[in-house]
This record gives sequence, C-alpha cells and structure tokens, in this order.
Amino acid sequence: MRLTDRRVLIGAGVIAVLAVAVTGIALASSPGGPDPAAAPGASSGSAGAAEPAPQRSVLLPGKPGESAQVVLPSVPTANADVPGANEPWNQADADFLRDMIPHHRQAVEISALAKTRAANPQITALAERISVTQAGEINAYRGWLTQRNLGENSGHDHATMPGMQSPERIAELTALTGDEFDRTFVEMMKDHHGGAIAMAGDVLKAGQDPWVRQTATSVAHEQGVEIDRMNSILVG
Repeated sequence: MRLTDRRVLIGAGVIAVLAVAVTGIALASSPGGPDPAAAPGASSGSAGAAEPAPQRSVLLPGKPGESAQVVLPSVPTANADVPGANEPWNQADADFLRDMIPHHRQAVEISALAKTRAANPQITALAERISVTQAGEINAYRGWLTQRNLGENSGHDHATMPGMQSPERIAELTALTGDEFDRTFVEMMKDHHGGAIAMAGDVLKAGQDPWVRQTATSVAHEQGVEIDRMNSILVG
C-alpha cells in the first residue's frame, strides 16, 4: 500500500472515532431529552431561546409517618391524560387543583404582559413558556374535577393563597417597560412560583390521589427550575 493511501485510511479512522466520541458526549449530556426550560417552538439558534435547564432534583415531603424523598426531573406532567375517577382521592386533592386553577390563571395573566413590555428576549421566552404550560395544566385540572363531578370553587379566599399578587402589584407591573419591567416581573414571578411550590408540598403531605401527587411533583420541579432560570437571567 502506498504511503498516501495509508494516510487517507488513518485520517478516515480518526474522523470516525471523533464522531463516535462526540455522539456519546451529546447523549450523556442530555439524559432527560428536550430542555424543559426552553421556550415552546424556539430553536437552539434563535434569539431569546432559553439555555439548557439545570438538572434540579426536588426534595418532596412524605405523608405523615413517611420519610421525604428526592425526585429527579423525570416526572409525569400535568399535561398527561387525566386518569379516570376510580382512583382514591380526598378533599386535599380536590382543593389543591381548585386553588391551582386561579393561581395558574394569574401567572398566565402576568406572563402575557411580557410580550409588549420586556426588554430581555429571555424574559419574553420564559413568559411564553409559563403561559403555554400553565394554561395546559389548568385544562388538565378541570378535567380531573369534571370526571369526579366536582365544581371549581374551593371556598377559599384566592387572594390569600401563597404567592398570589395583589391587583395593585399587577397594575404597577403593567405600567412598567424595559429593564424595570424585567426586574419587577422576575421578582413577582419568583414569589408566585414559590407559592405554587408551597401548595404542592402541602398536598403531597395530605393528598391521596396518585395523579394529583404526580402533578404536584411536576409543579414543584418545573417551577423550581424556572426560578433558577430567572435567577440566571438577572445575574447574566
């Protein structure tokens, strides 16, 4: 074999090895599939697309007498098909979903403001993701209640729920634009998300329905990841 031919074969072999190595690294770095914090429909090269979310585990409290457990990001989401009404459930399950409907509805309302007021495209992308995700979850919660012939009213004062923003605060945010809007939006949404995580923790301690517990786990994880994302946006 000529020296030139041997060089060609060696070069091709090196390229093949590098291709396998790069593929292995890519697969190892994305165990959970698509980035859960990316904005819907955003490509990896588009302006304002969210960066990969951190792999954030969630410490969930157990029922009375049970130990807490660490849950990894791969958890069922509230957008999955709602199971039938044959699973055991209790009042805590129903009230959690009833309360999360107006809680999510306010998050969608606040997020809608970002489209015309935010300066940072990452804020716009995150707000769009919150709107789409939580609107879908509201529909899932309503489906669970409908299958059990339950209404949406829990009888609770929604204004006192953890993380709920007052009409005055929302009016203040509505009047802002640019960097001021971005900072206030992050402050309010982090508080709002923190309230949802607290509510999820309560139903995980008192609830009974498996799907509701899976949904609460998803809420705790997803909104925790979004809080991390908002912190990184402000720092950046």
